[in-house]
Amino acid sequence: MGAPLPLDYREHRYLLTGVLRCGRPVAGGGVCNVPLRTKKTKDGKRHIYFCPGQDVGGCGGVARRGDLVDFAISELVLGQMELAQYTDVDDAPLWTREEELTDVEEQLEELTRQWRARNISNNLYFRNAADLESDIARLRAEKNKIMGRAERQRASMVTDIKEIRRRWYLPEAEGGLPLSRKRAHVREMLHAVIVHPAGKGRATFNPDLLEPVWME
Repeated sequence: MGAPLPLDYREHRYLLTGVLRCGRPVAGGGVCNVPLRTKKTKDGKRHIYFCPGQDVGGCGGVARRGDLVDFAISELVLGQMELAQYTDVDDAPLWTREEELTDVEEQLEELTRQWRARNISNNLYFRNAADLESDIARLRAEKNKIMGRAERQRASMVTDIKEIRRRWYLPEAEGGLPLSRKRAHVREMLHAVIVHPAGKGRATFNPDLLEPVWME
């Protein structure tokens, strides 16, 4: 019948133990909601997520191929992580003094035009130009610092999620993410996944029958 889930969900043999719950409707409304267990197929090549029988608290009405469920939910989680990454990129530090810099640069240009037209003295020009040039240099340095930091932050975020996706499906021996880390990413994104019945017989796998319950 498959091993029952431990109460603390520290089952690390499969990606979604402790996350998947039975979505078969029950009398009186609602769904079964029992955590799915796992078992191997007869040939030992695949695992199956299934709801246990009534004698152990389930309904026995839901079962899915584990590899297909793992892939479908992995893609949902990676997609949400990518979406969150681009949202975070939008929150990168912004420089908000562009208008002030433009104003000071225009003041210096106007002062220079007046000096070249001999409308102001050398003494007045160089005294005021030095202050304006100092302000421009300070504002430009601040702009470069903040925008450089923002660009590095964006690049880091993009690199991180690309690296996570690249390593997600690799075997650990080839540099793939450990199962514990993948489970941690899943747990950060999802409260649970409700697995709804697929009907009688050998129905084609339908990822739409997997209902993610996202963290808010």
